[in-house]
Amino acid sequence: MYSVKPKNVNRFRHDYARLSPKERERVRCALEELAENPRPPGCICLEKNYYRLRVGDIRILYQIFDAEKLVLIGAVSRRNEKTYKDWKQYFK
Repeated sequence: MYSVKPKNVNRFRHDYARLSPKERERVRCALEELAENPRPPGCICLEKNYYRLRVGDIRILYQIFDAEKLVLIGAVSRRNEKTYKDWKQYFK
């Protein structure tokens, strides 16, 4: 089982707070599933160990460290052009 942690706790709290209660529940379930299987069906590999998971209109951008059994959440955001254009900024 993998540990799931945000890269930036404050950013994660801000992004998560902006979601509706229904979206929060869906994201929470998706994060729990990432702990079980960090590469679920439907996830997209962006580059090496960076992935994107679709949860409705929300995108979860994350990085996997297999040796440490760690999933690092870079962002939880609504799908838009900026989400994909500047995705690497979430992991700095």
